[in-house]
Amino acid sequence: MNLEEYPKETVLKDGSRAELRPMVREDEEGLLQYFQGLAASDKLYLRDDVSNPDVVRGWAENLDYDRVLPILAVAGDRIVGNATLHRNPFSWMRHVGTIRITVAPDYRKKGLARILAAEVFRKALASGLEKLVAEMLTDQEDARRVFNRLGFRDEAILKDHILDANGAKHDLLIMSNDLNQLWRRWIEFSESMSGTWHMED
Repeated sequence: MNLEEYPKETVLKDGSRAELRPMVREDEEGLLQYFQGLAASDKLYLRDDVSNPDVVRGWAENLDYDRVLPILAVAGDRIVGNATLHRNPFSWMRHVGTIRITVAPDYRKKGLARILAAEVFRKALASGLEKLVAEMLTDQEDARRVFNRLGFRDEAILKDHILDANGAKHDLLIMSNDLNQLWRRWIEFSESMSGTWHMED
């Protein structure tokens, strides 16, 4: 994975700026603080207990950009967004990647989620992936509509697949799209869509 272009600065819709760069070992504490600042509903689909220091420490100590590429958005000394591209280059699903995006509450509605998604899309294309998968709860309708606009289509619903901290079960929606088609849709979407979705933009 070629990461020589980082770090780089991006300008958000309100004129504020953020730096985009891959996660490094020293980001452990800042990333933990970032995840602890997200609402429980934002963290439900992320597969790991991201508020657990041991989980974040494990990521920081075992960085492997060929398997998981975490792109951070940093404002000042604070992490304000996180996008990850998950892939397994040595498996029978080596042509498939998974995208996950979160944004700090006070940095939503600024276009940051779209910027982070574009970074992941470009890296996925460069790595030779052919298909991207997005996962969310079935009741996250705003996120679902945005991914629909990008060309993602419902592929499966896993009943009672998510168990939250209160013991309640939730259905997990899996959406997918051909990567080349997705990129074309993304360009169209970015040029025409002024709205954002509640959870991540």
